[in-house]
Amino acid sequence: MIRPVSLGLITALALATPAVASAAPTRAVAAEVTPTAAPTRAAATDSSSYAQREQQDKQVANYEGGSVVVIGISGGALVVLLLILLLI
Repeated sequence: MIRPVSLGLITALALATPAVASAAPTRAVAAEVTPTAAPTRAAATDSSSYAQREQQDKQVANYEGGSVVVIGISGGALVVLLLILLLI
């Protein structure tokens, strides 16, 4: 059973934490943006190197990213891990 003190603490944290977080003042952050006119020489060299390798190896065009099985298993493992951590 949950003790009244624990229940009060859980209730206070559940109700007060979002209010405190939303009341926090926001500070302006300075950012410097430098526009780039054209790709650098290294980027142009890389892209031409990739194009040459793609012409040499025709199987590169058939490459597909992560499959549904891999992504599904990874997501399922993450969910199981989180459930285990919450239950312990």
